[in-house]
Amino acid sequence: MTDNQIKRSIYDSPEDGYRKLFDQYHSYVYTIVFQILRGCGSQRDVEDCVVDVFSDVLIHYDSSYEGSIKAFIGTVAKNKAINLKRSISTRSFRTVSMDEMEIPLPSQQNLQEEAELSDRARILIDKVKELGEPDSTIIIQKFFFDRDSKQIGKIVGMSSTAVRMRCSRSLKRLRTVLEELDITL
Repeated sequence: MTDNQIKRSIYDSPEDGYRKLFDQYHSYVYTIVFQILRGCGSQRDVEDCVVDVFSDVLIHYDSSYEGSIKAFIGTVAKNKAINLKRSISTRSFRTVSMDEMEIPLPSQQNLQEEAELSDRARILIDKVKELGEPDSTIIIQKFFFDRDSKQIGKIVGMSSTAVRMRCSRSLKRLRTVLEELDITL
């Protein structure tokens, strides 16, 4: 569906037009928001931000606007996600006095085990990122967010069959790379 068709639909029937707009650009908005909030926001934060983006578009978009709908929505999505990221970042840092903290001192063995696990996790994340897009997003969505191939397909704009195939191939490549580093999953 083209921008002009969507604009015409919004003009003729706002409810139907905005539904078409949502259907057309949901994956696009989700991808933008997810990329910005990937390191700090939860899945719920991403979904809420996507809803906020479309809410702002519904309130502020003028169908007589001559520019690209995609550019308008992309800008709104980017700005909303950046503002939410700032908000989350400021909430997560709180100064705590040493008296308030009750941290038991770990044993030397626990420290070593935690350091090894942390190193493995860092290496694993780095190797998943090295797979490139959309493979890294597919692996992260499947194993970190426990999404099925249909949900992942909507996020990355692929069929569920293609997602399963890419996931399978990516896992084989990942296992090979990790075996070279003597890391087993």
